[in-house]
Amino acid sequence: MSIAILSLFSLTYNLGPPPTRPHLRSSSCAMEEYRLNNYILPGPMKPLGNQVLVKPRKLEDKTDGGLFVPTAESEKPKEAFVIAAGPGEVNAETGELIGCPVKEGDLVLLSDFVGENVDYNGEKHVFVDANNLLGTFSSKELSVSSFTPLGDRVMVAVAEAAKETTTGIALALDDDEDSNQGEVVAVGPGKYTTKGVLQPVGVSTGECVMFNKYAGSLTKMDGKTFKIVFESECIAKW
Repeated sequence: MSIAILSLFSLTYNLGPPPTRPHLRSSSCAMEEYRLNNYILPGPMKPLGNQVLVKPRKLEDKTDGGLFVPTAESEKPKEAFVIAAGPGEVNAETGELIGCPVKEGDLVLLSDFVGENVDYNGEKHVFVDANNLLGTFSSKELSVSSFTPLGDRVMVAVAEAAKETTTGIALALDDDEDSNQGEVVAVGPGKYTTKGVLQPVGVSTGECVMFNKYAGSLTKMDGKTFKIVFESECIAKW
């Protein structure tokens, strides 16, 4: 009897405790890592076509002590980081793939009221067609010098509307009336034709243009006001 008990004890000691099956725990954690609107995904999302998943930049200011705190009185940021981008869109005429103009990690400028808001991994994200993005920043610095419009868009420094004529007569202007002309400070690479050929923008930086009064998107950089419009919305240049 004592020999049997001793043998059983020896067998238990050699085998050790039962396995905890760590692969099951890690698999469960991996499944919980990706969620879309509270739905568990088997892995990270992959945008289709020309779709881009972006995460809006958080509005933060740095205090003297190095702490980042939100500034409620400031304008809501329109910049976002690209989390994932689709392969691009297929040219209906040629069947060739035109690659997505942005990639993961890019800092982009969003236009108003576009995209599909989603909750991804517990944070706000937006799905947006790359054609609706206004432009990209070459660095994390939100400045005119680092900004490049996308497609055939043009960035115009809005000229201050004249308040009087050359003879000194005051002009009656509406308070909310914006000027629809100014100097071009940045241009996009151009627009693809139906044949898949990239057509460059017909205006250059340094030229002045007039554009349709209600066209484009307003944005502020370096303390100045700019309008980002399509080349087709420009009426004249000089």
